[in-house]
Amino acid sequence: MKQPSRLSFWLKLILFLAVINTAYLSWRYLALEANLVENGTGICSLTEYVDCDKVLTTPQARAFYVPNALLGFGFFFGCFLWLIIGLRLDEKYHYHLIRTLVFWLFIATLLTFRFIWLLIHLPNLCPLCPWNHLLTYLALIFAFLLWRKTPHQREKIEIKPLILLVTLCVGQFFLWLILWTIW
Repeated sequence: MKQPSRLSFWLKLILFLAVINTAYLSWRYLALEANLVENGTGICSLTEYVDCDKVLTTPQARAFYVPNALLGFGFFFGCFLWLIIGLRLDEKYHYHLIRTLVFWLFIATLLTFRFIWLLIHLPNLCPLCPWNHLLTYLALIFAFLLWRKTPHQREKIEIKPLILLVTLCVGQFFLWLILWTIW
């Protein structure tokens, strides 16, 4: 894949930043829950109003029972693995892999509207949380552009590498949820 390599670089970078952001928020949430850190001492606990810790300790931080940050981490880490490993497969897979990534980033974009609504209605602001939404939108745009530039090779593909990739990416997502549940 020669021409879209710049697009794939930016997409990888955006997904990596989303992984780092959600990893920090997930760790911070778990550290707060386990009383391993003091509330209000996080890197984005800047003022009485701008405080990630206060946002992470609200019920809205667990909109779907599991911490939203952990859901984001599992999703973005899965997307990152999907792209990194998927682009190492034969080029005949790339079109389908990137198209699938576009689909799931579109679904994630729709879900961000719910999360934005939750953030707006909180008494405090987490400066890191909205970055996840922005990174989701950027990832969708770059994935879409990459998909449009990726040639669709119509030759028959073997399904086994895709099944293994889906198992890895979806499996790691559910692993985090299971670990959270038994924690």
